[in-house]
Amino acid sequence: MTGAASGIGLALSARFARAGARVVMADIAGDALHHRAAELTAQGAQVTAVTADLTDPDTVARLADTAFGLLGDIDVVCNNAGVIGPVGQPLWEVPLARMRQVFEVNHWAHLLVARAFVPRLLERGRPAHLIHTASMSAFVVGAGSAAYAASKHADLAIARSLRADLRGTAVRVSVLCPGRVDTPMVHGLTAPRDAGGDTSVSADDVARLVGDALGSDRFYLFSNPDAPLRLRDQFDDVRRHVSLPPPSPEEELCPEPKATTAAMKQ
Repeated sequence: MTGAASGIGLALSARFARAGARVVMADIAGDALHHRAAELTAQGAQVTAVTADLTDPDTVARLADTAFGLLGDIDVVCNNAGVIGPVGQPLWEVPLARMRQVFEVNHWAHLLVARAFVPRLLERGRPAHLIHTASMSAFVVGAGSAAYAASKHADLAIARSLRADLRGTAVRVSVLCPGRVDTPMVHGLTAPRDAGGDTSVSADDVARLVGDALGSDRFYLFSNPDAPLRLRDQFDDVRRHVSLPPPSPEEELCPEPKATTAAMKQ
């Protein structure tokens, strides 16, 4: 479990631990991580906290060694580390260093974790499930959100590629696309125009959604009730810009029904 010191990662860790699973919790925020792990341990959970900079390939490789060494077989990998980064600034004003930092955590860390864990999961040949935390920002982009939205688009592409690569194997992939979630990461944050959506859910709600999807073939996991409308608006906008080809001869054989004379007169 990456990004496990707070928010969705902590909620997922707690849910799995309370269900009897042994959990390896990883985060760069070591003090907060160990504090939360100690709280779960006091409640009877079997958790291990590992402070890790997931943007470093060697560190991620050691995390995989630790996780497989402690757990033996792994059933679920939650690729959940993430940062918001700069918001409210147009693309040309975002410092490049901040843009790179967001990509390092939201995209490259997820890629490194997948590369470290998936081959070992395949070697074991057992059913396993990889959860990638992307965002509704992988679909819906507002003003002033270039760094975060671009990184989440990249992570969606990684998840979709993994889904294709792993088809026919025992390893399933899902991409988690939450809208606004009530976590410390967004406290005090004013969402960029058109980026935040109109609803908010709790981290526990998101963890419940993930738990219900494990072992299934559900790929897209949307947590917020306004997701269907937000997605419809996005894809309607795409369709408006698509030049449709002329109908094929087969389509001409079954033309669209035309209005009757009576209806046209009304």
